[in-house]
Amino acid sequence: MNYKNYRNIEIVFDHPFILINGDNGAGKTNLIDAVHYLCICKSYFTRQDDVIVHHKENFFRLDGDFDSGEENFSITCKYQKDKKKEFFKNDLLYDKLSEHVGLIPVVMIAPGDIEIINGGSEERRRFIDAAIAQIDHAYLRFVIEYNKILAQRNSLLKQFYLNGRNDDTLMNVLNNQLAERGNKIYARRKKFIDDFKADFITLYKLFSSDAEHPDLKYESQLTEHDHLNLLLHSKKQDAESQRTTFGIHKDDLKFSVDSFALKESGSQGQIKSFLIALKLVLAKMMYNTTQKKPILLLDDVF
Repeated sequence: MNYKNYRNIEIVFDHPFILINGDNGAGKTNLIDAVHYLCICKSYFTRQDDVIVHHKENFFRLDGDFDSGEENFSITCKYQKDKKKEFFKNDLLYDKLSEHVGLIPVVMIAPGDIEIINGGSEERRRFIDAAIAQIDHAYLRFVIEYNKILAQRNSLLKQFYLNGRNDDTLMNVLNNQLAERGNKIYARRKKFIDDFKADFITLYKLFSSDAEHPDLKYESQLTEHDHLNLLLHSKKQDAESQRTTFGIHKDDLKFSVDSFALKESGSQGQIKSFLIALKLVLAKMMYNTTQKKPILLLDDVF
């Protein structure tokens, strides 16, 4: 109800493979995005819930009945502008949205995925974080806590700069908290890429010339340095810039084919093959890890 261009609609997906056809602007993408929202508590296309609400309304509601093969359950999302959104499983309210993530594994493939290749490092961190969060609840908690502590540390650095006065005791507490979460995030990201890589290379070669050699590399300052030491050694630099200049929030993924950076040298065909392989291997990893078949949403792929 009131989700993007849909005022009130009920649709039954009664087959494992569903093809949605319609005119441009009919709402095909909005429909599969509503499914994505119910699975992972957010839209795939925007982080602003306000813009999702139907024009001239101040709320939206989504209801979905799911059959995982092991259990049947209903999921409800209620959102009202200027209020906290709520998620329910079988009419029971989740205390935290993070408790729901991973219940219904989902992978979306959409034209905007090209930003994973061409966008800034934050796009690639968002990709890997969203992927791991669906198979590792602890990881999602560490990321949420890390970002909260990082914001506190950056705020403290700004206060120090404005006041001309430091509180080393408080900063040391934040440094230790940040490093503890950062080390755990780094270890899980590294393991994820290590486990992901071989299957990705194999699948990519099915889409392209077998002579091509794709690669993805996880780059992190923690590969060669201890997280806490990085924070301590960057004390002066952080104070001058009023932000945390080192840490896992600077991590990146490097994509290449035949040792050439995909972002600079990749053809449209190589980029498309790379992205589809990324997403399909992710779906395979989700199943292998959770024994739950993920929902695969394809938006204008061909």
